[in-house]
Amino acid sequence: MNQTRPSRIAALRHATYRYLKTRPTAGSLVLAAGAYFVLRPVVDSTFQFLAYLGTGGAQIYILGGGMLAAALVSFFMPAQRHFPALMAMAFSIASLPLANLGGWLIGMILGIAGSGMIFAWTPYSETQLAKIEEKRQRRLERRQGKQAKDPVAA
Repeated sequence: MNQTRPSRIAALRHATYRYLKTRPTAGSLVLAAGAYFVLRPVVDSTFQFLAYLGTGGAQIYILGGGMLAAALVSFFMPAQRHFPALMAMAFSIASLPLANLGGWLIGMILGIAGSGMIFAWTPYSETQLAKIEEKRQRRLERRQGKQAKDPVAA
């Protein structure tokens, strides 16, 4: 069996894991889910419903779009996460009276929780990342040792 293929997959998985650990991934996903619930009544509807909403429908797009933009900015630029998190918190709270009770309360609660998670997130230090790397190396050595002892499993 070709040994380069599993190592490439493992390297890709490790690179993805390391990338996600250096970003506020969970908070961004929760905030994006809150934005979906705020935007859902407007996005899933027909154009007749949008005409019925009039200019009041624009505020739903502003609130939900602002929450989604804050989730994306904080994920792709984690050094700039505090201001988008504060804006997303404000948009989430404002969605209660302005956007269908904050996306039927679900969007508002998810938005508040996600923006709080983003604001509170701190990146791993170099020592923590080094410990993770050492742990991965030990795990890799154990797997290689196990494969060397049991040639039938390989």
